[in-house]
Amino acid sequence: MNLRHHRGTQNRFRVARAVLAGLLLVGAATITVPHHVRAATPLPDGASSYVPLLPTRIVDTRPSAGRFGFTTVDANTIRIDITHRAGVPVDASAAVVNITMISAAGPNYVVAFPTGSRVPATSNVNTDFAGQVMANLAHVKVGDGGSIDLRMSRPVALAVDLVGVYVPTTDAVAAGRLVTIPTGAQRVLDTRKRGYPAGPGSVTTVDLTPAGVPVNASSVVVTVTAVQGQSGYWTAYTSGRARPPVSTLNLDAAGQTRANQAIVQMNGSTRSIDVYSTGGGHLLIDVVGWFTGATATLGTSGLFVPSTPFRILDTRLMRTLAPWAGSTFEFATGTPITEVAAIAMNVTAHAAWSPGFVTAHPAGAALPNSSTLNIPGWQQVIAAHAIVPVSTRGGALFTNAGAHLIADIAGWYLGTPLTPTRAPQPNPNYAPTLVTTVHVPSLGIAVGARSGTNSTQIVDQGLVAVTGTLDKLASPGNVMLFAHR
Repeated sequence: MNLRHHRGTQNRFRVARAVLAGLLLVGAATITVPHHVRAATPLPDGASSYVPLLPTRIVDTRPSAGRFGFTTVDANTIRIDITHRAGVPVDASAAVVNITMISAAGPNYVVAFPTGSRVPATSNVNTDFAGQVMANLAHVKVGDGGSIDLRMSRPVALAVDLVGVYVPTTDAVAAGRLVTIPTGAQRVLDTRKRGYPAGPGSVTTVDLTPAGVPVNASSVVVTVTAVQGQSGYWTAYTSGRARPPVSTLNLDAAGQTRANQAIVQMNGSTRSIDVYSTGGGHLLIDVVGWFTGATATLGTSGLFVPSTPFRILDTRLMRTLAPWAGSTFEFATGTPITEVAAIAMNVTAHAAWSPGFVTAHPAGAALPNSSTLNIPGWQQVIAAHAIVPVSTRGGALFTNAGAHLIADIAGWYLGTPLTPTRAPQPNPNYAPTLVTTVHVPSLGIAVGARSGTNSTQIVDQGLVAVTGTLDKLASPGNVMLFAHR
């Protein structure tokens, strides 16, 4: 792997570089760089700390927006310079970007990867219908020339917002180390419980205190979910500051439920963030963890080691129907590093049986009361970024409604993995699943199902008659259906 080291005179100029970077971050919180302490054991190559930046739109390929911030590699690939921008350290090892596909013509995907590497067999953002606007966060290792590449399966308009970067270190540091909630993401806001949604053009201040986020954290990692929202976008940003001209989450039709992870800079004085919505809707906020600030104790736990993305899990390779509702699939972290506490990954749901959600969590841990990815419709393909703590068995993905599950890893966070407390789940899970509708896409059929002893009476009502009970339809075995042509 093409990972960078601090050597020689670079160490002598680290403090000066960090101060200069802080001066260039207009509107960003002041970043104080404490003295460094040599790590007790050598750190893995590429170990890096997180530096938040003022969120900035660095690329927009739409002619109407001026087509800026990129060079064209070929008809399906663009190149984005990361390290030659104001405020970005020249030795940045990885970038955190929010990638938005705009008005897709149909099924499409984008993969982000280091310049100079082969196009990996992974993906970051997916669309499957014409007109969709879909956003997703991504951790991308910086490649040749300080750049990253975005490869589209077919040409589509893209907007890219730079959120932060990682800078390499060989020493223990105070700021920029990830701390996760061991039991999994914790929900701190659900506007459905208060009885009214966020209104159009509103700003919701989200209190992070219940999740234990310290006031001296430099940034917080949250999953932002819009439920039954209106068409438009949502932006999570620093409390008490001007809203940056970027977006976190996009909805392209009324009534949608979508999620995206965000890393939001803290203001250093309050335990809160702000979320703006153009169209309104119910809002859920799940706290995954936070990055330490300049006044934290020195350490190496939580440093990030970026990787060229690779696929670690794909249930489609089982060559069976998509896993049923309630299935949990575990996967290894795929790392050569001995001690890993969390991973940065992309989660994709494919061929979903029905609307539902996917939750990423440590393997062998209790399922947290949160979601990573929301599936708004049957058979939809949709992705979400996830920073997830792991156990000694790795990570796990749970699907409540049933879907193929895909996991692509972009890097690892150093630290002690959790100890599993539960045995592995059998997969797929064939527990009884209530079925209410029969879909036949090739014939354009979506018909309600009902069980009963008088099949003629049921089909005369325009329904599908099922022998036995409806909860057996999604279980292994034989079933007979009756319906009119």
